[in-house]
Amino acid sequence: MKVLRLHAPKDFRMHDEPIPAPGYKEALIKVGSVGICASDIHWWRDGHIGSTHLSDPLVLGHEASGIVEAVGDGVTNVQPGQRVAIEPSKPCMQCEFCKSGHFNVCPTVMFFGTPPTDGCLREYIVWPAELLLSVPNSISLDEAAMLEPLAVGIYAVDLADVSPGETCVILGAGAIGLSVLQSLKAVGISRILVADPVPARRDAALRFGAESVCDPSEVHTAAKALTSGRGFDIVFECAGDAQAVRETAKLARVLGRVVIVGIPREDEYPFDAGNARRKQLSAIFVRRSNLTTERGIDVVLSGKIDAAGLATHTFPLENAEEAFTLAESKSDGVIRAVIRIHDTL
Repeated sequence: MKVLRLHAPKDFRMHDEPIPAPGYKEALIKVGSVGICASDIHWWRDGHIGSTHLSDPLVLGHEASGIVEAVGDGVTNVQPGQRVAIEPSKPCMQCEFCKSGHFNVCPTVMFFGTPPTDGCLREYIVWPAELLLSVPNSISLDEAAMLEPLAVGIYAVDLADVSPGETCVILGAGAIGLSVLQSLKAVGISRILVADPVPARRDAALRFGAESVCDPSEVHTAAKALTSGRGFDIVFECAGDAQAVRETAKLARVLGRVVIVGIPREDEYPFDAGNARRKQLSAIFVRRSNLTTERGIDVVLSGKIDAAGLATHTFPLENAEEAFTLAESKSDGVIRAVIRIHDTL
């Protein structure tokens, strides 16, 4: 099978490797679509995320869907031919955090595309069947791959503990920011400002239901207009940008909440300490998602959230370099570049 491995920053190489066989309670999945996340771009561009560095050739990609090809003994929840969204994290299920239901912060969690666990930019994968979520034929494989960033958006809104009538600002209108936006709309929040430097992404935010949008250079003026100078109840940082993090404390109201979703290129978050302290803000840091993909399927099927609209550009596996370059540049209206591993599924 074809396997794309990252050997060094911006050094993809195609390999021919054996198709794996599923073991006990595992399934073999024929990979359909894989979204390129900001974390994938970090690996490809920099060769690391924070303090975790590339040491061996790594397969990227964790926003994935596919079709079950075969199952091992003991599998009862899926069968060959089923379309599935793939939960990318495999927690240990033994630590205190797993036992309390906080699977996403398991210290030894295995996660696609994070050393030492290879991701989904390959034709077939083997994964525990219990981590596969069946999706109906009405959901395309591109759309099913977008359930992973959507789950992050839903989880971020859960952690923010929003209440009816609250005002929110989202800094960054990539797939995660737009997933937060749609998740807020799905729970009845309407007074939402979205700031992004890319005009096409601001336009997308309006299509997905933002009350208003602006360039980041104008965010304070827009904030005063929307909140009458009070500040936002909740600020969602979804840009992975140091300046956006600095702005969160300035934009939040007294006793407001700041929800940090983005992953910065440098391994630090530079808060505006004076505002954060004087306003006595609560800061919430989001670690991926936790048990929200199933809800993502439900809201997509109900029509409350448009996951398909996040997948704006598609590429074959052989053109992965082009896909990553586009995703990094944020040009041509891209929100999520999707690599179709098996384009005929």
